[in-house]
Amino acid sequence: MCSVPKTDTLHMIIGGEFNKKCERLLIHAGDCWDGDTDSRISVETLNKGLKYDRIEMRGYLEYLNDRGLITLSTIGGPYLYGHISITKKGELKLKDLKKK
Repeated sequence: MCSVPKTDTLHMIIGGEFNKKCERLLIHAGDCWDGDTDSRISVETLNKGLKYDRIEMRGYLEYLNDRGLITLSTIGGPYLYGHISITKKGELKLKDLKKK
């Protein structure tokens, strides 16, 4: 079971806070990831601890996908996307984030 970060905000905020939440999501995905770029991570499981609302979560996932850090692997489920995969670029970003 991966560790679950806590958050108390449920509204999408553009700017620095938006980036921090995207980083938190990517770090949490990395904690749930087995290191294989072909492996899928359940978005529903990923969001259990983050507790982002559906629209907010979808926005973060689409942003990370657009930046090439994740791949939206499957469609379906309460967050529109069922599973994600972390890309090689995402793996490098994770290493940078964990150094902070």
